[in-house]
Amino acid sequence: MTLETAPWASPTARDRMARVASQLGAPTPEAVAGTVQRALRAHARQYDTEGIVLYAGTNVMSSAARAVTDPQVGERPSMGWPGEKYQSGLDHLDVLEVLAPSLMCRLLGARFAEVRSHSATMANLAVYTALAEPGDTIAVLPERAGGHTSHHAVGAPGVRGLRVVDLPYDAGALDVDLAELGPFLERERPRLVVIGASLLLFPHDVAAIAERAHAAGALLLYDASHMAGLVAAGRFQRPLAEGADVLTFSTYKSFGGPPGGVVATDDPAIAERVSAAVFPGLTANYDAARLAPLAVTAAEILADDGAYADRCTAAARTLAEALEREGFAVAGAARGYTASHHVALDVAGLGGGRAAMDRLAAAGIYLSAIGLPWQAPGEPDRGLRLGTQEVVRRGFGADDLRRTAALMGDVLLRGAAPGPIRKTAVHLRREIAHRAG
Repeated sequence: MTLETAPWASPTARDRMARVASQLGAPTPEAVAGTVQRALRAHARQYDTEGIVLYAGTNVMSSAARAVTDPQVGERPSMGWPGEKYQSGLDHLDVLEVLAPSLMCRLLGARFAEVRSHSATMANLAVYTALAEPGDTIAVLPERAGGHTSHHAVGAPGVRGLRVVDLPYDAGALDVDLAELGPFLERERPRLVVIGASLLLFPHDVAAIAERAHAAGALLLYDASHMAGLVAAGRFQRPLAEGADVLTFSTYKSFGGPPGGVVATDDPAIAERVSAAVFPGLTANYDAARLAPLAVTAAEILADDGAYADRCTAAARTLAEALEREGFAVAGAARGYTASHHVALDVAGLGGGRAAMDRLAAAGIYLSAIGLPWQAPGEPDRGLRLGTQEVVRRGFGADDLRRTAALMGDVLLRGAAPGPIRKTAVHLRREIAHRAG
């Protein structure tokens, strides 16, 4: 019998899954362990040791955070507040469950932080559950402007039964169209306005958006999943101080901790409702092992005084400038390219985002395709999104970024074969690793 993993998937995905399935061995513990070990070793070599990772949705934890990562902690359930757990013998975990949210509050300048969500998507769903009822409307950034899946009907809002409408967007300003926002909100009457994007080169005008949202009776959610490391370091912007009612984010990416989600707010009523949505609403047991490296990462950000965030943004500008010099069309060039760690390229003339992404991957350079605000409705992703948070953590300097830009130019602009470029990329990674000691 042939087992098809997901017969509803696209033909491309089904073909790939079928090819992988055909290479799997017998389902014995020994054979499965061997298959897993080979896959993990190959992945670590390709992605962590040899690859140049410019994907904006990833990072690596510090050695100190890794040192306190203990999967065994997460193997046991932890349900309820400290002092009234459903299980006994968890007293020492109370330290983590008090420490992690208190550090988050200090970082974000917030009164309350909920840290038990397994991801930012689940954190967003908790906010939708707490603050909106099925049938309510939420207004979000268009997908082409970086609106995340967890903001759109295909994702968590659809699970909650919410009506989703796209906010008016000014592609030239790379932000919500403030001139159109007021009339739009009066017409649509959303319960919640959601900003924060998967591609965010420049800060939102949070104060102006919040003023209009509140005037229309809506609350403002800022999803800082990609910007969390900058926000926590006091860089880019401070959404809660600028008028957002709720802040959500994922704890890896620019934040640099373990995977997970956080909800923060200054409003005690919102905090209580979100907390109830997280537990017992959407979470019973959760991975308490996340909290130790999360707390260490938060403490490192506090002690770092913004140095890592500054290096990430400086690296992004250096990379963007180098890419433009190579001949790429770099978004935001007239405004200095970026104020974050994100860089965006328009590669519509190079076959589009997906084709360019795949060609760079064959050369050992990993990033993602993404839609751009000025692309036509229905047009495939025409952009490439780059993030500098991981390469900075791994020790890339300005010259290394310029060399990376040149490799990308060789592959996409000058027709170089990916194979030889991959060897050069591996050499660059090894050189940087050797330099870092």
